[in-house]
Amino acid sequence: MSGESKSVQFAAMTILHAGNARKYISDAYKELSEFHFDAARKKIEQARKETLFAHQEQSKIIQAESDGESLDFSLLLTHAQDTLMSAVSEMYIAKNLINIVEKIQESHQDH
Repeated sequence: MSGESKSVQFAAMTILHAGNARKYISDAYKELSEFHFDAARKKIEQARKETLFAHQEQSKIIQAESDGESLDFSLLLTHAQDTLMSAVSEMYIAKNLINIVEKIQESHQDH
């Protein structure tokens, strides 16, 4: 497989899994808006698994390059990296927001 096609393959898989993660995060926010904390956390866990798959694809291309394989620069690879980074950041924020909203709701129930 050529360096260019390998780059495209890795980028496509990274984008696919990172995109799936972003969809799960969006679903988690919907669950959170209904105060379904366990369901929101399950969506975040699904997002975490997808980002893990995406990270594994990212690692493959880094490993190939570090092994001396010549890989062409690709805007698609840049997009893949950006999508993965965004998904990881969004997941971190959503995870913390679930905890915050849950604590606020608990404090309102106590009063």
